[in-house]
Amino acid sequence: MSKPLQNFVILTVLIIIGVLVNPESWGFWGKFVFKVLDLGGIALILYFIWNDYQKIETLEDDESTTDESEPDLPDTMIFENKALLLNQSLHRNPEVLDFLRKQFSIIWNLVLPHNGYLFLMLPGRELILVHKKLRNDLDGTKRKGKIIPAIDLIDNAKGFLVENHIENGDTLLPFYDGTEFTAKSFLGLRTDVDDNVRLYWLFDAEVFDFFNDEDRPVLHKINETVLAFITKVLTVEQLKIEKVRTAKSLSLSEQLLKVRSVPLAVNTFIDFLINEFKAAKLTIAFRKDFNIEAKQGVIHYTVGLEDPFKEGVEFPLEEGLNGWVILKNRPYLLDDIDKGEYFIPRFNRSEKSNYGLRSFLSVPIHYGDAAIGMVTLEDKEANEFSIEDKERLIDYAGIFSGALDRLIQEKQIGGQING
Repeated sequence: MSKPLQNFVILTVLIIIGVLVNPESWGFWGKFVFKVLDLGGIALILYFIWNDYQKIETLEDDESTTDESEPDLPDTMIFENKALLLNQSLHRNPEVLDFLRKQFSIIWNLVLPHNGYLFLMLPGRELILVHKKLRNDLDGTKRKGKIIPAIDLIDNAKGFLVENHIENGDTLLPFYDGTEFTAKSFLGLRTDVDDNVRLYWLFDAEVFDFFNDEDRPVLHKINETVLAFITKVLTVEQLKIEKVRTAKSLSLSEQLLKVRSVPLAVNTFIDFLINEFKAAKLTIAFRKDFNIEAKQGVIHYTVGLEDPFKEGVEFPLEEGLNGWVILKNRPYLLDDIDKGEYFIPRFNRSEKSNYGLRSFLSVPIHYGDAAIGMVTLEDKEANEFSIEDKERLIDYAGIFSGALDRLIQEKQIGGQING
C-alpha cells in the first residue's frame, strides 16, 4: 500500500472513531486524553498529506529553476557533450589516437621515464586508458577496484606535479606488484578539455630525483597543442552532428509541407519521432477542443507501452507532468520519475502507478506564443534521455508547431483535431 493511501485510510479510521465513540462516561481526564489522541492524530495525518503534496509542488518548482538556469554556452563552445564526442572520436577517428600517441612520445623523449600512461577522465570520474608505454618486464595493469591517488595529487597541484621522493609508490600508482617495480619519482600533467573531461599524463621512474621541474614550460606548450587539437576535433565532430540534424529537420519540414490535415500531420510527426528516438512510450496531447484557453488536455495519440492513458482520455493541466508542460509552456526532462516514498503523477493526482516508466522527456507544441499541446517520450530505463535529446525534440516540435500554424491559417483545422 502506498504511503498516501495509508495516510488516507488512517485519517478515515480516526474520523470514524471520533464520530462513533462517546467518551462522556470516561471522566474529565479520559475525555481529554481521547480528544488529544484523536484530534492530534487527525492533525498529524493531515500534515503528512499536506507534506506529500508540497513535495510534488517543490519538484515542479525545482525543475523550473533547473531548466531556466541552464547556462548559455558561448558561441565558440558549441559542444553539447564533450565527453561523448571525444570518446567517440578516440574510437572512430584513428587520427585522434595517433596524434595523442605522438604527443605522448614527445613527452616520453623529453623526460625519459621508465613507464607512462595516458588516461581520459569522463564525468563521474570514470577513467579510460588511452595509451601506455612500459618497461619490457612490466605489465602495468591497474588493479581492479583500485583508484589512482596520483590523479588526485595532480588535481590538488592545479594540473602539474613533479614528485621525486615517493615513499608509497605502490599506493600512489596501483599498476604494479610490489616485487617487480616500485615508483620512487613521479611526473603528472593534466589537459583540461572542460571541468568534467580531462586527459591525465602519468610518468614514473624507479629511482629518486628523476624528473626535472624545469621541463614545465615545454610540457605546458605540448599541453596547449593537445588542447588546440582536441578543440578542433570536437568542433568538426559537432559540425557533423549539426549537419545530420539539419538534414533531418529539413526532411521533417518537407514531409509536413505535403500534408493538408492535422491528423496527417500528427501521423507524419509520430512516424518521424519513432525513427529518431528510443522510447517505451510516445504521447501527443492537445488542449481540449484545440482551445488555447482550455484547462483540460486530451490525449490525441499514443504508441508503445499500454497504460490507461490512451487516445481520447482527458486530464487536468494543473495536476501532472504532462499538463505542466502545456500550462507552463516549457520542457521537462527528468532522469527518473520513480521518487520512492512519494509519487509523481504524469497526468492527474489520482494515479497510483507509473507502470514501470522512469525516464521522462516532454516539450510543448506551440500555437503562436502559447502552448497548445505537448509531445512526451518515456522509457522504462532511468537516465535514458539527454539534454541533446531534449534540444532535438524541441527543434522537431517547433517544426511541427509551424505546420499546425499553417494548417490553421489554411482553415484546415475544423473538427479534425479530435477526428
